[in-house]
Amino acid sequence: MKHLKRYIKLWAALSLTAILLSVDVQAKSTNTLPDSLQQFHFEVNGVAFSMQRVEGGVFVMGGTREQHRERSSIDLPTHLVALDAYYIAQTEVTQALWKAVMPEWELVEEVNLPDFPISYVTWEDCQEFLRRLDSITGLPFRLPTEAEWEYAARGGKNGKSYRFSGGNIVDSVSWGLNNAGFRRHVVAQKKPNELGLYDMTGNVSEWCSDWLGTYCLGTEPNPKGPKTGTFKVVRGSSFDDCKANSYISRRAYHEPDQATNYIGLRLAFSLPNEPTLIPTQEPVAVKKVKIGKVRMKFLYVPAEQLYYIAEEPVTWRIWSRIMAETPEGKPTFAVTQKNKKEWQLFLEECRRKSLAPLDWATEQEVKLAMQAKLLHQPKVETLKQRNWEKDINKIQKRRRVLKKAEAWLELIDISVSIPDDPILKSYNDEEDTNTPRWLVLRSIIPDK
Repeated sequence: MKHLKRYIKLWAALSLTAILLSVDVQAKSTNTLPDSLQQFHFEVNGVAFSMQRVEGGVFVMGGTREQHRERSSIDLPTHLVALDAYYIAQTEVTQALWKAVMPEWELVEEVNLPDFPISYVTWEDCQEFLRRLDSITGLPFRLPTEAEWEYAARGGKNGKSYRFSGGNIVDSVSWGLNNAGFRRHVVAQKKPNELGLYDMTGNVSEWCSDWLGTYCLGTEPNPKGPKTGTFKVVRGSSFDDCKANSYISRRAYHEPDQATNYIGLRLAFSLPNEPTLIPTQEPVAVKKVKIGKVRMKFLYVPAEQLYYIAEEPVTWRIWSRIMAETPEGKPTFAVTQKNKKEWQLFLEECRRKSLAPLDWATEQEVKLAMQAKLLHQPKVETLKQRNWEKDINKIQKRRRVLKKAEAWLELIDISVSIPDDPILKSYNDEEDTNTPRWLVLRSIIPDK
């Protein structure tokens, strides 16, 4: 009987918890955008297509662990990217839509395939297509940036860290080398991803707006790639790509004036007056960043330009744990006597382990933080001074030993030369150009 009462109480508690959770979920859902803004549906000369909203957010871009484990790859280093909200087409641009916008276009294929993705179009052809589509709809259609393309392919905020867009079984989400028969297929026949987007993996690869460039840490919000270049970025695998070349973060590129049978396009646009990721209220006072096994506090500095500075300079404790080295100085003392190359290697290691756009604070940024009484003067002990002091201690120890033995040595007629007590000289800091350094954050990153 006691057990029965206990079960009844447990069932009642679980039921009450479920009710409270459902109320909370319903309350939260009222704050989301209405359905009318989640998707836009268009019709151009009788051809319909839909645009899906992608909520803004911050994500890790590039060759993350589930994508591949290559040490050297064009999609490295992984880095944080912040994006505002935008819209992206649910499917690739079809032949029917292309012809509806550009009726004089002569298709390369002999057979009319209206529901197949368009191909044999250059990046420059796409710009003309977009200009005409803008004039028809009155909306600023464009190609997605490389960052927007990858974020959408990953599923945006709903992403589940799949290797391919929509799942980990490549044949269920894409037309590729294993199942496509070396040709394109009708769009939207495979499983969509978490945002309801089709063929982000497989069918045809897609032009992006960016010029090809190397990834760098500390990228600004809404990155658009280099201003100039030789190649345009192409993202997404195609019908003749094998499984090993179909992962989401894989980057490809092509000359903007060249067309192939495996590259098409997908539409994107942003609404005017869309809220941005730039904070509109006073930033939080403290941000915590995990760098490998080290957790560091970054303090908000009231200044014209937003930045957070590390609570303490790089100490020997921090250096040794991040670089996996034996500390050369006292753990709580600031690191000095490092050359530019060593400092740069340390910074790159911090960026790699934290995925945060860390940088070195400028002299002015440190000064402002000092004036705001956020920082204290660091304890400094340079290696040059420490080694010199060790030598002094050795000399003084030898003097003490010889002084004690001097009287006994004179009895046996042995004379000794006792060194003079060294006079400690002031250490010349001007010889040391390596002053303590503080890490700084100048970009928006999520709290961890």
